[in-house]
Amino acid sequence: MRALLWDGKPYPQGFYLEDVEKPVPKKDWVLIKTKLCGICGSDMGIITGKMALADFMPKPLIFGHEVVGVISEIGEGVESLNVGDRVVVDGAAGCAELGLEPCDMCKLGRYSLCYNQALLGGGLGYNKVNGGGFAEYFLAHKSRIYKIPNNVSDESAVLTEPLAVGIHSCFVGNPVGKKVAIIGAGAIGLQILQACRVMGALETFVATEFEYQAKLAEQLGADHVYCLEKGETPSTEIIMATGKGVDQTYDGVGSAQTLQDAINITKPRGEIIFVGLMREASIDFLMFSVKELKLYGVNGYPLEQVARTPFSIALELQEKGKVKNQLLLTKTFKLEEWKQAFEAQLDKKKHKSTKIAFRHY
Repeated sequence: MRALLWDGKPYPQGFYLEDVEKPVPKKDWVLIKTKLCGICGSDMGIITGKMALADFMPKPLIFGHEVVGVISEIGEGVESLNVGDRVVVDGAAGCAELGLEPCDMCKLGRYSLCYNQALLGGGLGYNKVNGGGFAEYFLAHKSRIYKIPNNVSDESAVLTEPLAVGIHSCFVGNPVGKKVAIIGAGAIGLQILQACRVMGALETFVATEFEYQAKLAEQLGADHVYCLEKGETPSTEIIMATGKGVDQTYDGVGSAQTLQDAINITKPRGEIIFVGLMREASIDFLMFSVKELKLYGVNGYPLEQVARTPFSIALELQEKGKVKNQLLLTKTFKLEEWKQAFEAQLDKKKHKSTKIAFRHY
């Protein structure tokens, strides 16, 4: 099969197309033929060195965890799935993939916090066991596979994974009846917006960097949108509009500046849900303490209090037409066009990109 591999060198070096052996599904595993695969911001953070995770990953590596595919082969012990099923895959990995007895986190359904995940090297697209969607085929464990409803398009379904992140973020924060700010209007920020609206936020305030992002936020139903490119100062505007700040702030970017802004715009005894990824930063926490704020981290999309996964909820919202995922898919590229695809994902201002994906058909 054709695959785009990464040998660990910083972008733009390190990538090469190669014909590699197609994997064979073992017991409890399924082989999936890739249709679409989104390029995640975390993928780009790893290959550009902004996220220090590359040292923990086996190389060469086949990225790609935002996948839509069709089941091609089924291993022993797999029931309720059939060859030809159109599916998405939960990219997290835990004890099930390793064939181990569930650890304390996996017993709770919190497999994104699995104690043994490091043994595998990461989930879909981050290890040698199952490959990823930057190839024509990849493997997935039966416990992580979801059938796509017939009325949901591939172009909508490829945004299921980031929507699941947004849904889990809202289960962490619980925006019901609250005034909510969302910092960032990339794929994750906009999916947080959609999840907040579906889950009953009273009023939404979105801080964007670019005008095209502001337009998308408006199309997705944001009550108030503020844009840096238009000369606005979102943090100041939000404070002025609310008088005392918002009940909750969701940081979908993950930087020192955005976390500082979140502290500034959240009212006393309010909550900050930190969804973006950041390793080190210099933050002035004085107002965090003075206002007695709460800060929550978010990781993946585990089993929720309702005994359902964010992936199943994300697919239901698409099936019922309650979200507009296709607005977020900016452009697709063939695997051979990987340089153009990465450029479009990295330079969002130039390409007005929200989500870039590889199309395998």
